[in-house]
Amino acid sequence: MTRFFDLLEDLDKPLWDGCTNHIKLLVVAQMFTIKSYYKVNETSYDRIVEWTRSILPEENRQEENLHAVKSMMKPL
Repeated sequence: MTRFFDLLEDLDKPLWDGCTNHIKLLVVAQMFTIKSYYKVNETSYDRIVEWTRSILPEENRQEENLHAVKSMMKPL
């Protein structure tokens, strides 16, 4: 149950401090939806995430790979 409440806390966390238009949980959900819709394999997904993290501010909260996303979303 604690993991579920941790997930709810991510609704209040911006993707990085000072970000006003992207919330961590919504970004993760959108990327996971795109992955599923376009049947992106795990290696490709991880590479896309690696690239997007490299162009975001260092303190971004984007999950590092698909395994982390699945762990985060598991309580749902």
